[in-house]
Amino acid sequence: MKRNDRSAQHLIFLLLTLSLICAPLAYARSKAAPSNPRDPYVTAESETAPAVKAEDLAYRVILFEDFTIPAQWEKDARPLVTNIETRAISRLLSTSAFTTVANKQSQSPEDPYLVVKCALLNYRIVSTAARIWGGVIAGSSYITFRAQVYDGKSGVLLFQRDITTENSAWAATFTFNDVKLPNFLGSVLGDYLALRARKDKGVDVLPLELATPTPPQTDTAHPK
Repeated sequence: MKRNDRSAQHLIFLLLTLSLICAPLAYARSKAAPSNPRDPYVTAESETAPAVKAEDLAYRVILFEDFTIPAQWEKDARPLVTNIETRAISRLLSTSAFTTVANKQSQSPEDPYLVVKCALLNYRIVSTAARIWGGVIAGSSYITFRAQVYDGKSGVLLFQRDITTENSAWAATFTFNDVKLPNFLGSVLGDYLALRARKDKGVDVLPLELATPTPPQTDTAHPK
């Protein structure tokens, strides 16, 4: 019995060690990890948004249009993208530098403002039940969406960026972080918009994207 107890203790210790090692690998954001500490993928790791000064902003009003979702994903993905948008809005408001951050209104603001249009491109979320029973075999979860940012007064597309993240299937087996991906990406979106709303557009952190409208490309990925 003592030998069995000792083996069980070793197994528990091994699992805890592996979970600690794998936890930082929860989000595989890109092929090359960002090196700039002000990069939105880096700042989004913190629960607190980066400091923003009102005097540094060219736009202090940001309005969000409804997230566009392919029809075949509408039912399952709507709560997911609502989470992303809600998190982005609360993230921006928490800086206290913006006068208005909300869903797009019928009446246009008098101040300069940005309009954000997001479209879900691809996603797969492993359910908690599937993760419990399948573990690593259940695979990874991922979300990719395109954010297009327009000048509200002129309607000109200023910036666009594909924002994405994918977790480690191994780490998710121990941390069950699949459901946390929307919250993380909401923080990334909020911090990205805070940079682009600046007078200097945050170009010292992120080079400007080509502002050429391109239709979203989707495939048949689906949640499990």
